[in-house]
Amino acid sequence: MKVFFPVVALALSCHIATAAALDLHGLKPDEVAVWAAPVEGGPELASLRADVPVNPASTMKLLTSWTALNRLGPGYRWTTRLVSAAPVQDGVLKGDLVWVGAGDPRFGMANLRSLLHDLRLRGIRQIDGRLLLDKSAFSSIGTAENFGGDEGKSFTVEPDAHLVALKVAWLRFFNDSNGTRVVLDPPLAGVSLQTRLSNGGDTAATCPDVRQWVHIREQGSQLEVSGKLPAACDGSQAYVNVLDHNDFAAQSFTALWQELGGSGPQGMALGRAPANARTLAQFQSEPLTTALNDINKYSNNTMARTVFLTLGREAATSGDTPADAQAVVRSLLAEQHIAADALVLENGCGLSRRERVSARLLGQVLLNAARGPYGNELMASLPLASEDGTLKRRFASIGPRLRMKTGTLKDVKALAGYWQAADGRRLAMVAIVNSPRAPAMAGALDAVVADLIHRFDRSAPAPADAIMQP
Repeated sequence: MKVFFPVVALALSCHIATAAALDLHGLKPDEVAVWAAPVEGGPELASLRADVPVNPASTMKLLTSWTALNRLGPGYRWTTRLVSAAPVQDGVLKGDLVWVGAGDPRFGMANLRSLLHDLRLRGIRQIDGRLLLDKSAFSSIGTAENFGGDEGKSFTVEPDAHLVALKVAWLRFFNDSNGTRVVLDPPLAGVSLQTRLSNGGDTAATCPDVRQWVHIREQGSQLEVSGKLPAACDGSQAYVNVLDHNDFAAQSFTALWQELGGSGPQGMALGRAPANARTLAQFQSEPLTTALNDINKYSNNTMARTVFLTLGREAATSGDTPADAQAVVRSLLAEQHIAADALVLENGCGLSRRERVSARLLGQVLLNAARGPYGNELMASLPLASEDGTLKRRFASIGPRLRMKTGTLKDVKALAGYWQAADGRRLAMVAIVNSPRAPAMAGALDAVVADLIHRFDRSAPAPADAIMQP
């Protein structure tokens, strides 16, 4: 007892002193977790509730990105293949064609077209069998539960071994001498498009978002578009999420195959590639670093979850892809002597009500990354303040010496990343708000980060000039 109370009292006094040293700009001490330390070494600059488990929102993508760079390597590529055991006679594939999905997070329509073009170059013009989707890349895709109210939004699209264009099709609008009309791109045969568009004339000088003038109703495979389309909206577009992954992939395949002059296939089913199948065409993705750029600059949940699952697939320890992915992350943390007591993983992307991390854990990951062989690759993937990604309209006076991953959920606002001073010194920072007030506290969060920067680097703009831009 004589030892316990003085130690506790000292710990409490240190916590209070640290909190008092930070200007929280209207945030309550129990609403925010803050941690900061110099990359090049030295004592921590700030620590407030740094060991408390908090929901990190999309800053969790930093943990997945760091693990992927270390375990997969920056040059890792996904290979999508078309294989078959059937013979080819006079340009006709006399059997099933198997599409072996790799879970390529950036596999788009142009990539699928390139894959099918290579199939045509082999001399195949007709597929007499079915298109079989081999989905063995992932045993399962894990969860992102309790986002039912956001169903259909692009950020909730689930990962898949046959992810194509993030399962997004485009409605392209025209208002010209041929009248007003909308077309679906690609032209998915299983989607019904009903339109009631009229000419809106010169009612708008510009068309920043066509949805201001037209109503798009999505219901399964049914699309309804109505409204008055201004002339200024000629050539505009809007995305829609239709069909499930399998139907979207198969119908995209068929539409592009027919564009290239091919015929078939005779339906779609799920199946595995036969042991004696030969590769007829394949597409290799751009390297992992390109995917991480999209994931972190634009906070792409689907792609981040796919990278997370790829970690599990490559490890293939238990056969449970999400569980194997979690094990890979934890093994790297243990290897690098980073305590993971606060860590709760669900899908590795932050689109989660369950995931938890401490500000210190995330900060230690940032330090490890910056000091390791792939620090430049991780930093290059982060948004630059006032220039691009999710920081394009924030920290205008501070500028691109600040690189940070953002995070936003209903009750979460988060920032984690780096400041680089003119003399080359770097500061790693984590600041996470968990509170029902979070949506209104983005400006306060930015001001806390600006304070940390100014404390570390007196040549940086004064904190009062560095709040969030409108």
